[in-house]
Amino acid sequence: MNKYLKIILTITSTLIFFIILDTIQAKILNRSPLIKTTENYNGGTLYQINKGIIVDNYICTNKNKKTVFKWQKYSCPSNTEINNNHQQKISWEEITSEGINEELLLKNIDQKILTKVSKELQELVSEAINEEKENPEILITEGWARVLNYDRFKTVLNIGTPAMKPLYLIIYKSPNRGEYEYLCAYALYQLSGFDFEWSTTDEFIEKFNSQIIKEK
Repeated sequence: MNKYLKIILTITSTLIFFIILDTIQAKILNRSPLIKTTENYNGGTLYQINKGIIVDNYICTNKNKKTVFKWQKYSCPSNTEINNNHQQKISWEEITSEGINEELLLKNIDQKILTKVSKELQELVSEAINEEKENPEILITEGWARVLNYDRFKTVLNIGTPAMKPLYLIIYKSPNRGEYEYLCAYALYQLSGFDFEWSTTDEFIEKFNSQIIKEK
């Protein structure tokens, strides 16, 4: 093979590999792709769009973020939708600099919501696993982050702030750190409106606690 052709193929394959990795990290962590152009907006519910090669990262004026594929449509929620989802102000007296008050946390949990959240996300994980067994290529074509757009996950997000403490309890008390716990962490991250980077469930809990304590 021609020497220059080898060089071109090597550069091209490296670039494609980097674009794929960049897309995966942006989707899974719901953040901006590294290769991007940025468009700023004034007014309305949309603050900024970070446009990548395969995905776009939307940043809303309420600080919510959403990374979607370019062929998907996304609109930031209206102020009415935001107020409906956050109609109950939540306080985190269970989280202190001395540690977590487990007794108080359990007392403040809505058991019906806890059951619903747990059921929806556990069934979502099961469905995703079965889907991958039947079609292994889906992990390559759509990735694991596809489940964040499924109805069961959206159902949990639509519960709003009442789902936050049940989600926290699941993560905090679970001895495992699998897909189920990660989904709980991601849902809590979305509902909190916090803006910090994390990659594992343990890292999320540590940064979430720090943010709560910082804001008190």
